[in-house]
Amino acid sequence: MALQDQLKKINIDNIDTKGLYLKDQSNIFSKKEINKSDLKKIDYENIDIVLKFYFRNKQIKKTLKYQNITGLQAVKNAASKRNELNAELSVTGVIKKKSFKSLNELWDDYMEFKSKSLSEKNIYTTQKSYGKWIKNSIGEMEVRKIMTSDIQEIVNSILRQGLQPRTAQTIKQLLRPLFNYSIDIGLSETNPAIKVNLPNFDNTVNFDLSEEKRKKLIEEIGKYEPLKYRGIMLFLFTGRRLNEVLTLQWSSISIDNKIYTIEAVYNKIRRRQDYRLSEILEEFLKEYGIMKAGYIFPGEKTAHVTANTFRQHWKQVIKNAGIEKMRIHDTRHVIGNYLVNNGATLEGVGKLLGHSGIGVTKRYAKPSLETADKLLNEYLNLPC
Repeated sequence: MALQDQLKKINIDNIDTKGLYLKDQSNIFSKKEINKSDLKKIDYENIDIVLKFYFRNKQIKKTLKYQNITGLQAVKNAASKRNELNAELSVTGVIKKKSFKSLNELWDDYMEFKSKSLSEKNIYTTQKSYGKWIKNSIGEMEVRKIMTSDIQEIVNSILRQGLQPRTAQTIKQLLRPLFNYSIDIGLSETNPAIKVNLPNFDNTVNFDLSEEKRKKLIEEIGKYEPLKYRGIMLFLFTGRRLNEVLTLQWSSISIDNKIYTIEAVYNKIRRRQDYRLSEILEEFLKEYGIMKAGYIFPGEKTAHVTANTFRQHWKQVIKNAGIEKMRIHDTRHVIGNYLVNNGATLEGVGKLLGHSGIGVTKRYAKPSLETADKLLNEYLNLPC
């Protein structure tokens, strides 16, 4: 789709939206002009608003990017930014571009921008990876002078040390969006991270739990005390990631509609998602005591229960169930395997687990040999 076809004119009563256009890359809107009620469809999504206005007979165009805010908030901010740019042009005659002496300075600015859409945990791990592999190697280089070969050398060094290929992949995952950001703000023209070569590797994690052990674990979870930690486990066994559960707030729960929401800032795919509040979760919340606000699982000395605190309770419950070793995240593999082997589609499992696509779901859900044999027998019209 051509850029011009993606641009939808924004028209909102009581707000000066002249020259504001939504970049509708996902083709959400079929019409050419959108209003206030339309904006609700893009709440908490990645929002791109294009500013177009004229100065001294020359068209000025700038794209503003927003994350983790409502569509209306984005439009109001864009309108304010347009006014600032107009004022800056009137005084100086030019729009001042951001200037950075080094990649490290660009990184700091980028992380300040990204911090609005990342959880504290993600910010910590991202900063740690950058500091370990990039900061002291090419961090002091001028952004425009960094070449693909500079980044490739970091990747090659990691592989020479015998570290996992997925560690090398982290470098590209950090630098590719960083240089895209550099292009967006007019600092770079190309992205040197795109052509970095990575080795092929299988990132599939295989974990299986017998039906007997699965039932025993659910039984032990159902009677685990304290009740707070039982609740965390129940949410995990309905498909949620640990950080999504620990940061869940009462404002995200709708008992009447039987729905709960994981906000984009706490969601791995950075997209606001709604899930059905199952009967077992509703019963737990009522027993636990429903509140109006705050974290559902508050910590003793922290805003909410931390992963380290919960990990001790997880070790205890799997010990009670007679399971020697099982990571917290393996609950998602157990769910995926069980559902696929009982007839669920990958699309359905992916929705339950909050995946961005079925390619990710395939790593979690593995059909068993018995399921494969059953499918073959049905295909050949043989008795199972």
